[in-house]
Amino acid sequence: GGMLAVLQRGDARDAETAQLAQRLGAQALVEEDLDLSLLLARQAVAIGDTPQTRGYLLASLLRSPKAIRIMHGSDALLWGIALNPDGRTLAVCDFFGKLRFYDARTYAQIGEPLPTDWVESIAYSPDGKTLAYGGDSYVRLIDARTREQLAEARVPGRAARMAFTKDGSELVLLVERSISVRDAATLETVGLPIELEGFRASYIHSYYRPPHFALTPDGRSLVTASDKGELAKWDLQSRRKTRTFEIATGYHALALSPDGLTAAVGIDGGIQLVDVRTGEKRTATAGLTGSPNWLLFSPDGQMVVSANLDGTATLWDAESATPRETLRGHSSAVQQPVFRPDGKTLYTVSDDGTAIAWDLTGNRSVKRPFTFTHDRDFDEAYDRHPGRFSPDGRLIAVGLKEQGIALRGVSDLTPAGAPLLETGGEVKGLAFSPDGRTLAAVTGGGAATIWDLASRSLRHELTFGGGLYVGVGFSPDGMMLATSGNAGVELWDVATGASLGKIAGSTWAGDVAFSADGALVAVAAAAPGVPRAQVWDVAKGSLVATIEGGPGAAGDTLSVALSPDGRMLAVGGYGKVVHLWDIPTRKLVHELDQGGAGAVTLEFSRDGRILAVSGFEPVTSLWDVATGTQIGPSLTAGRRTAMMDLSSDGRRLLMTLANGQGAVWDVDPASWARRACALANRTLTREEWETFLPGRPYEPACR
Repeated sequence: GGMLAVLQRGDARDAETAQLAQRLGAQALVEEDLDLSLLLARQAVAIGDTPQTRGYLLASLLRSPKAIRIMHGSDALLWGIALNPDGRTLAVCDFFGKLRFYDARTYAQIGEPLPTDWVESIAYSPDGKTLAYGGDSYVRLIDARTREQLAEARVPGRAARMAFTKDGSELVLLVERSISVRDAATLETVGLPIELEGFRASYIHSYYRPPHFALTPDGRSLVTASDKGELAKWDLQSRRKTRTFEIATGYHALALSPDGLTAAVGIDGGIQLVDVRTGEKRTATAGLTGSPNWLLFSPDGQMVVSANLDGTATLWDAESATPRETLRGHSSAVQQPVFRPDGKTLYTVSDDGTAIAWDLTGNRSVKRPFTFTHDRDFDEAYDRHPGRFSPDGRLIAVGLKEQGIALRGVSDLTPAGAPLLETGGEVKGLAFSPDGRTLAAVTGGGAATIWDLASRSLRHELTFGGGLYVGVGFSPDGMMLATSGNAGVELWDVATGASLGKIAGSTWAGDVAFSADGALVAVAAAAPGVPRAQVWDVAKGSLVATIEGGPGAAGDTLSVALSPDGRMLAVGGYGKVVHLWDIPTRKLVHELDQGGAGAVTLEFSRDGRILAVSGFEPVTSLWDVATGTQIGPSLTAGRRTAMMDLSSDGRRLLMTLANGQGAVWDVDPASWARRACALANRTLTREEWETFLPGRPYEPACR
């Protein structure tokens, strides 16, 4: 009786721990602040590592997939940000009158904040040696390295905007409705100010929003946008307008392209791009809340970023005047953005008291996108492109439009040599040999090619049944190749290219998969009106098991996968449900409702714990085999039919889409945990711990 009581108490504690982990993970998904969401999701995994808590962690990371680090200021609003031209140091000003400095590469704070008066604007000199900042009735210059004050001047109002001229000799300053030019060493006034009409500050969401100006690249002119709807170009030497254009009325953020030919003007709900030579306007909207706080062109001029009131930053294509992407991660209004000189990283500051670094290339994110071939119109017979990892995880092979195979390096996703073109048509199936030295490809027209990767030479050209759905796979010893299509499953000698006969007679087979030991082969077989899959003994050529139907099954079977131990068979078809069957008992183990149309590719991880599923929609889902639970949200990339592959170590997922786009996903839960802690860039405070984990010892997972 005593032992039973002990066991029952242990079971109760385990259940309580599981409930706590589940509750923390669910809380993470509704938290407004990104850093707290990540910390709670990571803590949930530390308390109870389950498919559900791993899914919460992935979902938290996918809230802001391009965010790479959060830099914490204080409880104060962060107003402005500037990047030293050498790309090494970020200067950030907050509402309570402090300047903070961060290493722009490691994101660590540099030294203690510099106390000062309330700061409205901030700018580095072109040589990076001087930092200018200003606020209510003052402007100052400090040494950017030592932070020693170099000069100070009083101004008649708020020093709201500032910018150094190209040669760094002068500082242009907006104070209320007046623009003055000052000596960049002494801050003494140079010439008369420009007095602006129809130019006023606005109060938006209770916050003061001063107007903007932009200097031309040569530093000889500036551009202004008035509330009354006038875009004007001014000569700095004469202080006179040289051009004016009509624009919308209201508050306007303003930026000038690096070549000085295009002005980006903030409008309600979006931006206008104005040719400053002709006045031609192109309008782009994306449902923004109000007019942007700030606009900035990328260094190459191809993109405009808007800092928005709703806590987002929108990336706009400057050529087409269309929104590219929205960056979400701040919980309050974004005030100002700044690019690294190479344009690959963006930094933003927000009223939520944080600065966020964003990876615009996607190469440092949990999802790394790439484009591998040209898009085409939808075609039912050809609307898919296969992709495969090499066994060592260093290369990926992808099928190209019309003909050929491209090889890319996994580390940077760039081409690894010339494509392999002589495939006899558009490739619909790919397989690497277990040693990674050989690549096989099949087409819908019935051409199969075997390639030597070291020499990039074609070893064998084979002809098989072909069909709308085809498959290909190597035996685990690499000596045998199986192809599937209208003529069933055909076996081939890899060394000689000779036929070794057929499995499953001449029945249509849409997919084929070997077991890990090579003893069995699974086949997506045909049966009139009934989804069917078969498992065959390779050596004996005998049928081991036939699986038919299942709840939610519809149409032909399109894809099959065998678990590494050969005991479990995954079967997918036109329906949205994937069925997991126990082969020895012929019992249905799980019904995986992926919610989408069809299952075109299925794959088990090497340890058999995860099943990946992709189909006619541009998504892939990950499933825990033991529980039949989906792990996190579905993963997306590109458009239309998705095919996928898991790397041999199970840490990466390759998605290749029918429109020629692809992505490599980090699907390693240990990596998700590291990413969450790195991105949050802090630990749970004791106060937060007591709020969410009262009574438990303080043991934060992120330190």
